[in-house]
Amino acid sequence: MDSSVFHARGPEVSRLRQFLNFLGCILILPVYYILTAYTRHPLTLDVLVTIFAAEYNRYTNECRRRKLYGQDKALQDAEKAIPRLSPAGPGPDCMAAVVGYREDPALFARALESYNSAEGCRFVLVGIDGDEEADMEMVRVFQKVYSNNTSSVIRLDEPFGELAVRTFDKISTADLHSQPTDKYMQESIAHCCNLAREILTDHKITFDRGAGGITRLCLYQPHLHKKGIMFTSFIFSIVISDLLGIEYLWSSDSDTIVFPRSLRSTVETVAGDPSVGGGSAGLIVHNEHDSAISKLGSVVYWCELYLTRSTATAAGTSDCQSGPSSAFRVAALPAVLYPWYTQCVLGHRMIINEDRHLTTNLLLQNWTITYVSDTLASTDTPTTLSKWLLQQVRWSRAGHIESFQNPHIYTLTSPLFFWAAIKRELGPLLGLAYILYYYVTGTSMAYFSWTDLAFRVVYTIVYNVGRNPDRAGGGKRGIAWWGWVLPAMVFYNVPLPAVHAWSLGTVFEGGWGTAMRGVSEKEGRMWKRIRELGFFVLWMGVVGGVMGRIAAGFLGASPETTVRALGWGTTVFSGAAFYGLVVRE
Repeated sequence: MDSSVFHARGPEVSRLRQFLNFLGCILILPVYYILTAYTRHPLTLDVLVTIFAAEYNRYTNECRRRKLYGQDKALQDAEKAIPRLSPAGPGPDCMAAVVGYREDPALFARALESYNSAEGCRFVLVGIDGDEEADMEMVRVFQKVYSNNTSSVIRLDEPFGELAVRTFDKISTADLHSQPTDKYMQESIAHCCNLAREILTDHKITFDRGAGGITRLCLYQPHLHKKGIMFTSFIFSIVISDLLGIEYLWSSDSDTIVFPRSLRSTVETVAGDPSVGGGSAGLIVHNEHDSAISKLGSVVYWCELYLTRSTATAAGTSDCQSGPSSAFRVAALPAVLYPWYTQCVLGHRMIINEDRHLTTNLLLQNWTITYVSDTLASTDTPTTLSKWLLQQVRWSRAGHIESFQNPHIYTLTSPLFFWAAIKRELGPLLGLAYILYYYVTGTSMAYFSWTDLAFRVVYTIVYNVGRNPDRAGGGKRGIAWWGWVLPAMVFYNVPLPAVHAWSLGTVFEGGWGTAMRGVSEKEGRMWKRIRELGFFVLWMGVVGGVMGRIAAGFLGASPETTVRALGWGTTVFSGAAFYGLVVRE
């Protein structure tokens, strides 16, 4: 394999540009303060800025596609500077890597089958985290879905991530010349790639489509964590893409169903700009009818997350590639895999923020990351409130870590990227402080307008109806569907301040990230559920007390009655939350 691919970086950012970006970040702070504290309609202004970011992002992605298919001369000249895995020219084709752990068999089968009709997908690699009997169910599903002679299965004795760490330690210890750390990382990744190539050769895996070559491959290894199986899958993807002359990789989860255009449309935005190292498609929910919670979650994806993920794109780049729907320029991966896998924060090895940290590492290598909001894939959402809250907490923890660990990233991007981070980190905390202050004192800490809130809701709904790529969600499901929109916005935004604060205080906790749905799950002990979800019980008590105060104020109640309303609201809401999450669920 050409060693130059291990040095692939995005376009260099000059020192002057970095300094100007730094000054811009400093100016962002007072601007954000003024817009938050001294305007009469901060929520409305915020959603209008977000809508502008979403539209600018879609315009930018469309320009990338036009350059790709228009064979723009300036683009071709710029692409000559990008190291290639093969002499093949740029194109929208890709290979896919799907990872999972004890997934529900029926859902996993649907996910694998969806790749049969995915445009531009030349090869599918499946990575399974686990090699025990219970894990073999996923292997059997793979063999059933891809039952022809173009598929194969390989068992690995060791996760490649741990192999890379051991190789790094061995090389760095034995080296008497003290080479730069980056050199050790490159040699470790190169060693893993060479070993992957040997394994494919030993198993007689061929890729010649004209002579019965393999187009579907399943790898399974001893159980570790999601980052572990992703690392192994990425290593094999680098090798396989080199053998096939493929430049782009689609990465997804075992519960994600892709549409015919999901892969190609996402890859087009990467292939259409030599500065882009990766991108991710938008998401909708395929299990919305499983429960009321999954229904609310589906509407949240439609009315909130589409816009929320667009905020950072005002800077021309995204801050997170979504795990279920990401694409990469393969040449960008070797340089970032080792630091991504071995991320350590204050002495804690991080495994929960695989999506965001991979994006961060690409950004630190000067790559641009796209959010392909007009392209969709379909994912699974939690069906119970407790699982939904735990998912939101896990996502929020990753956001905290990536916002603060590498501040240098803000000098490499537009100050608007810093704006998005400040908004994401400070907004919910300001909301938490505002609500707690009102709960305790009965007075507002800052100006608040119900009209402002109403305008935000109206603008959000109107924009999504007109421009959300899942317009069927807003326009073709009947009047009953619209009854879920306002509850979904409450469902997402009311817990947000508490989720944000709790995740900040427990930032080093985490796990694989999804329950093992292929086997029966044991109910957690009550103390464990209290430790995980007790923050929400307390928060709902605060919310109930605030509602009691508001109701008493509207009714012109006496101070004594207001205090009783506060107490009753706190007791009823926290009691209901405790029963629903800890006792009943």
